Amino acid sequence: MGTKLLFICTGNTCRSPMAEGLARKMFGNSVLVGSAGMEAGVGESASTHALEVLKEQNVDISGHRSRRISPELMSEADWIIPMTQAQKVALKRFFPEYIEKTRCLGDWGDEQKDVLDPWGGSLEIYRQTAREIGDLLSVLKGHLGHP
Repeated sequence: MGTKLLFICTGNTCRSPMAEGLARKMFGNSVLVGSAGMEAGVGESASTHALEVLKEQNVDISGHRSRRISPELMSEADWIIPMTQAQKVALKRFFPEYIEKTRCLGDWGDEQKDVLDPWGGSLEIYRQTAREIGDLLSVLKGHLGHP
């Protein structure tokens, strides 16, 4: 099977589900993608704005349900990809055994870049976040050696 990517954000209702949906579209079946949240409730749908912004890009994440990060999810992933440096630090503290496979989405390029949380923001802020995630996923795709 392909590489397994696990995208991490805070609540698993905005950034990481958008990254999961956009990665699924970008990579197709060559990569397995999932997402989880550092402080996620269980079973929540993606935020209304996240759903709408991805629908504009022909990506359907309406079936998404939030889940909290767990040792099982961490162990199954080839790459654990948090959205911010602070999340990376926390993951490394809670799961030191996975330090080598934890790298922020914004760390695959030439500079370290956090993907800021759009929660509570306007539809346009969500669009900007989705564009940023898409651009960073393109960089990640190049590093993973996918055409």
